[in-house]
Amino acid sequence: MLTVPIINSPDFSVESIAKYQQLLEQKHFIYLETDAPNFNWIDFSKLVTGDELIPQYGKEIFQVQWEPELMEFSDARGKKPLLPHTEATDYQNPPKYLALWCQKPSGCGNGITTLAYVEGFLKTLTAEEKKKLMETRYEFSATRGVHSNRTKGATHTILSFSGDKPIFRFSCNYIKYGDYSPNPDNLKPFTPEPFLAEIADRFLEYYDQNHLAILMKQHSFLLWDNRCMAHSRTTYSDPTRKLERIFLG
Repeated sequence: MLTVPIINSPDFSVESIAKYQQLLEQKHFIYLETDAPNFNWIDFSKLVTGDELIPQYGKEIFQVQWEPELMEFSDARGKKPLLPHTEATDYQNPPKYLALWCQKPSGCGNGITTLAYVEGFLKTLTAEEKKKLMETRYEFSATRGVHSNRTKGATHTILSFSGDKPIFRFSCNYIKYGDYSPNPDNLKPFTPEPFLAEIADRFLEYYDQNHLAILMKQHSFLLWDNRCMAHSRTTYSDPTRKLERIFLG
């Protein structure tokens, strides 16, 4: 479990924002614990990233909260574990950054957010495998399951680079099951693309061994680079857990 100090009064000064920008560039994520229920986490996110909010499935602020009809699904609003992914691969331009604000943590001690920088995994791939991920365009479109037709879909390569920084567009659920939010106990028949299925299985193994885990506290804030960090979440049982999420980019 990641251990971080509680920052009681996050500073919006130019010097402080520059420090957080440097931290984000180096570590690819920022996690703050506060005792400030009115902390302006959205403006803070904009200042640190230099980006504005972009809509996420029609909303600027997405409520990450248990919905009874989704509780058996591997979904942000369900209780089942989320497999590692980068967000919104079915967008033409997925968000550069994601931010979460914890209004109410899970009382059961689970619902842990996990993150992993993808560079280490890319080093395990052969030159031929990386070339294929960089040159082959794959279709990402929610055409089945509880989120069918949520977007028009997108076709893009899984791997590209911005300078030395990797841009990874990947969803283990979608690649393995053809569904962004499947019910793990009632999987529908699906034949994944063999090469991507193998990559997904190897990425799952890498992620399991190399992720960091963050149990968000009340009034805590988490921001990460969605281009080079995958994320997931463990299962939980407390229906009162509530987070808010924004996309930036």
